[in-house]
This record gives sequence, structure tokens and C-alpha cells, in this order.
Amino acid sequence: MNIVLSGETVNLERELTISELIAKYDMKKETVVVELNGELPDKDQYDNITTKEGDRIELIRFVGGG
Repeated sequence: MNIVLSGETVNLERELTISELIAKYDMKKETVVVELNGELPDKDQYDNITTKEGDRIELIRFVGGG
């Protein structure tokens, strides 16, 4: 299955939940905002939403600093 992840085409072996996708890229749900096909799903839904062929996903990580 092919998705577009942060502007790059990525081939996934199977459907993943948004939570699994975040973990696959060594990120934490607490510090990531997900945009899925132009929408911002609630974080409490990340375990229920699965990737589909052609999805456009942005993983936006917040980093503190100063």
C-alpha cells in the first residue's frame, strides 16, 4: 500500500493505525500532530484510524528549546 507521508511516497506492507505509524517513525503521540488528508483527527482516535491506499499524512513534531 502506498501513502504520501510528509511529502514522500512510502510503501507500507499493511494497514497501520495512526498510533502504529507514529511509533514506526520513533515519535510519541504526545509530541506529534497528525494531518490526515487535510483533516486533524483527535488524538484519542489514533488507535482506531487505519491508513488507506493513497492517504496523505503529515506528521508534525513539536520540539522544545530556547
